[in-house]
Amino acid sequence: MFHATDLRKLSAFGDEVGVLSLYTTLEPGTSAAEGRLHSRLTHLRQTLDGAELTALVNARLDALEPEITALLDPAAPGLGRALFAQIAGEEMHTTWVQLPVGDLATLNPGGPYIWPLALATQATAPVGVVRVGRDGLRLFDCRYGSAHELEPTVFNLETTDWARTGQPSFPSLSRSGIHPDRFDRRVTDHLATYLRKSAPIVAEQAFRQSWEAVVLVGDPRSTSLLASDMPLGHRVTQVDAILDPYLSPAEVLDWLTPTLERVRAERDTELAEQVVDLAGAGVNGVLGLGGTLPMLREGRVGHLLVDPAGPWRATDPEAADGLGDHLIRLALEHGADFTLLDPAGAAPLAATGGIAAILRW
Repeated sequence: MFHATDLRKLSAFGDEVGVLSLYTTLEPGTSAAEGRLHSRLTHLRQTLDGAELTALVNARLDALEPEITALLDPAAPGLGRALFAQIAGEEMHTTWVQLPVGDLATLNPGGPYIWPLALATQATAPVGVVRVGRDGLRLFDCRYGSAHELEPTVFNLETTDWARTGQPSFPSLSRSGIHPDRFDRRVTDHLATYLRKSAPIVAEQAFRQSWEAVVLVGDPRSTSLLASDMPLGHRVTQVDAILDPYLSPAEVLDWLTPTLERVRAERDTELAEQVVDLAGAGVNGVLGLGGTLPMLREGRVGHLLVDPAGPWRATDPEAADGLGDHLIRLALEHGADFTLLDPAGAAPLAATGGIAAILRW
């Protein structure tokens, strides 16, 4: 499966002749992907230039047949799969995501062609979802088209209508000898205490899982208490909704996808506005391809921003994809972060071509 560090590792994965990059997207129940990929492999073989290069690439492709067959295996995990292999060497790298990545076979002399993988994964970077209830917290790690549940935090109040197996995370509250009205008030007080004590637990998971944002779903009185005690530096979004406690992780992700898309657009808008303000103030911001590319080459960029559908790619979309790939690999090679902006979030950069950067100095 894809990991956040994969793109940085791939940026250092090279070869004296070139790197073969194969992408395929499988549809359950069909073999159409096999035909598409083999068609692209045939086209690649036919368009090679030079006898020596042709012989090297054909020999490497023949040797990779078992790996290509495995890449197309319908029983293997992942909707989208990718394989990167050296031509002169024997090293290779494979990965998969639960997202479409297109179908492609290309030989890139500068290193792996990572643009399709970056496009697929940037839009679905890690986010944490927390179902907040009187019974406790259910935590979901959502990334790259998949979701799985983490260890829950159980409050074990007697008024709960849902409980998880195992030991509770907090001591239980007993009703014995307490007037009903006072007990209800104590339940509310205990709930507030548990929520505040849970904030560091959520924050620790956010750090451990590298979440770009945390979405709290539940009664706003409860989510507000939890959010107020979250450490600074975490982007927290509250959703006023009652989330069915028995939803599967996949169902939670499906239900929250519009919210996650909105959170991403808001984050991207803030980034784009920040770099416009920095550039306008004449400090650590640069706008446009002409200003950004030299800064990338010099290693001065700390965070690259690219609108994948921006004006910079209008003249030749195919060549633009190659340029986008080059920009990303330059950023990764120099240890910079990059963001492929949501269309709505990219609006502040429209007048300057859709490319910008926050500089280190």
